[in-house]
Amino acid sequence: MSNTVPSATQWGSPTARKRALLIHGLNSSSHTFHRVASMLAAKGYLVVAPNLLGHALRMPGADFRVQTLADDLLPYLQAAEYDIIMGHSMGGSVVLSFLKYLPKTRPTSVVLIDSSTELTAEQLAVREAEGIHDVRITPEDHMALNPLWTREDAIWRSLGSQIARPTNFDDHRSDNMPWSFSHLFAEKPAAVSLTALIADPRSNSDGSSKLETIAKFEGIRAVIVPNASHWIQNEFPEVIVEEALRNIEEIM
Repeated sequence: MSNTVPSATQWGSPTARKRALLIHGLNSSSHTFHRVASMLAAKGYLVVAPNLLGHALRMPGADFRVQTLADDLLPYLQAAEYDIIMGHSMGGSVVLSFLKYLPKTRPTSVVLIDSSTELTAEQLAVREAEGIHDVRITPEDHMALNPLWTREDAIWRSLGSQIARPTNFDDHRSDNMPWSFSHLFAEKPAAVSLTALIADPRSNSDGSSKLETIAKFEGIRAVIVPNASHWIQNEFPEVIVEEALRNIEEIM
């Protein structure tokens, strides 16, 4: 693995023939996928989850564009080919930003996990306010607010917020205005099967708008996960794994 991307977590055997690349979201870390990764490793995958620039004590440069985050991960795409690639939240936009780098003919399963590809300035401001508040939430608070989470989920969520840069929300918002990434769906290679998992609109007000955005594009499967919040990987990791494997079955 290139040492230009030094920070990552791995699950599974290094000799595994199947590989998965998992990209976390803003003010999170690679360990947000601990349950999904463990499930994939049990199915014979080597799972690699990098930490994005500005996260998990990784220092960024002065450029906070999502495309820069994607380009920073190129060493992983150059070192190996992946059967499964997924991204949560902003990590989904990072994944969309490197669709153009994926092999044109190699079947790849791509899963976006409750990713907002279109946001207004007002919606971004709300997220920034929530993110500032989130830094102060303890694992115990997370568990009280999210009854489907395990204590390990809550600890990794709290730690991810605390070891990210305190100005991440403002920096990423400023460098990515307008927040618009849905046009990148058009860069999906024909060999890529792409599924977008969406939180239940009853628990996440953005669910309906995400569904409407994805419906504009052909060849993208949208799946609403009942009773799920934005943190589907903590609440229904088995659904994420099932959808990723379903994509592989459909394209093989």
